[in-house]
Amino acid sequence: MKNMKIYCFSAMIAMLAMTACNKLLDVQPTHAIDATEALNSVEAFETATTGVYSILRNTAQYGRQLIVYPELLGNTAAHSGRGTNLLDLSINARGSHMSPWRSGYEAIAQINIILDALVDFEGDAQWKNGIAGQLHFLRALFFHNMAKVYGYDPTARVASADRGTVPLNLKPVLSIDQIQNLERASTEDLYRQLYSDLELAYDYLAETPNSRAPHAVTQGAVAAFFSRVALYNGDYEKVIEEAEKALTSGVGTFSSRQSYFADWRATIHPESMFEVEFKVDQNVGVNNAIRADFTNRVDEAATAPNGRGVARVSDDLFALYEEQDVRKTLIWKGLGAASDDNQMTKFFSRGGTPNLDNVPVIRISEVYLNRAEAYARTAGMEQQAMADINMIRTRAGLNPVSGLTEDALINEVLKQRRLELAFEGHSFFDYKRLGMDIVKPNGQVFAFSDYRVLARIPWREFNANKNLRQNRGY
Repeated sequence: MKNMKIYCFSAMIAMLAMTACNKLLDVQPTHAIDATEALNSVEAFETATTGVYSILRNTAQYGRQLIVYPELLGNTAAHSGRGTNLLDLSINARGSHMSPWRSGYEAIAQINIILDALVDFEGDAQWKNGIAGQLHFLRALFFHNMAKVYGYDPTARVASADRGTVPLNLKPVLSIDQIQNLERASTEDLYRQLYSDLELAYDYLAETPNSRAPHAVTQGAVAAFFSRVALYNGDYEKVIEEAEKALTSGVGTFSSRQSYFADWRATIHPESMFEVEFKVDQNVGVNNAIRADFTNRVDEAATAPNGRGVARVSDDLFALYEEQDVRKTLIWKGLGAASDDNQMTKFFSRGGTPNLDNVPVIRISEVYLNRAEAYARTAGMEQQAMADINMIRTRAGLNPVSGLTEDALINEVLKQRRLELAFEGHSFFDYKRLGMDIVKPNGQVFAFSDYRVLARIPWREFNANKNLRQNRGY
């Protein structure tokens, strides 16, 4: 075991290295170890790994941005017109985007340090594999989320504007002189690394029990997320392979029509294959709560407005839900000035405390939809695609479809994807990965070719690392 002091940098930027270093673990005191301690015990490794999970709760991650912002940047959510909060996002204004760079690289820096220290640590092999598996999954998750925000996806690129994804920081940084000013990785290299991390994660977690799900990583979670990554990569054979592994993993339970509404009121969503947990002392509060952005009802019993509810259900999306669709039961009218607004209540203080909601990262329903799309884009697999899409349709209370082929089949898959995954952070990213223009709720068209489809590389990072190429238009 290396005797080390643990330093934390912005993983890429020398400028941050000259400022005070954040502690390795940005978690509550009961979960933290001192940053100067060596990773030389089981407890220290587990606490450090818990610290990585905690970064998922950051408001630039699943604490807010990765769920709320894609709905406004896309077109499932329309701005209520009350106030200016999030208004720029709804019109895809210059500079209004997600910003997961700093927190993402803080997590990756921690992961690299822990993985490096784990190699020489003399511990039980199964336990070490469990730690390594979780960390490889989390590194892939952080990298993929950043790549979606700052770079083009393999399935849709503007060739003249493609300046890569994000730098692949894979080595531990233990001192200032070890900081590397890396270039942005190509899309091919980025996805090669994602596949490597997820393959390792799956193998390492072979002995991890499903009882750890959904707030800790399991093989089922890895395969489920892998099906998403492969879909973004246009690797449809891999989507089908990983979806099959996920759906037979025993992690999560597919909601029935009868349980669908209640499952979105449960503290832990039964469909979650991986979910970010928020405990009472980790409540982000009304100013940052996903619930407060989507609805001004604090819970089912609310009679007075609480929260902004500025991201209402767009009229176009609302019209797509058929009257008997069970998913429509989650859309409620707002209160007070928002009494005419249709508001999504998937996040509805499900933790039993106002504004406290665990956040599903990937659900079983998405895995079926991922596989349905992969089948639909594979010649001769139309029946399999319709079988998966009918799982979603019949559960919603809709009649099954039959006889769909080519564009009609693809369009049905994408329609059900939009209806099922609404207000879960997919809208903008689905249009982007498909290279599609977005018809905004006000009727204006946001073109895929617009430079604002990508976020700006943070200026601090760009100015400090001369190897970075800024996205066009900024």
